[in-house]
Amino acid sequence: ATKVGLDAKRLEVDMANPKWQAVIAKNRALARELGISGTPGFIVGNELVPGWLDLNGLKELIARAGYGR
Repeated sequence: ATKVGLDAKRLEVDMANPKWQAVIAKNRALARELGISGTPGFIVGNELVPGWLDLNGLKELIARAGYGR
């Protein structure tokens, strides 16, 4: 954590905070419901794309969904 500029002690405190544990649990449950088993993953419109996309792939996904017009 410190190698990327984070306050390691603050991170430990925040990780133990029930508020953040609940947020993470909620997000993990949603990911399970959607069939997402890892990161990265993208949901644009009604399309789920598990895995990495380059910039052009992401732009194409957004265009297909009708955004950015």
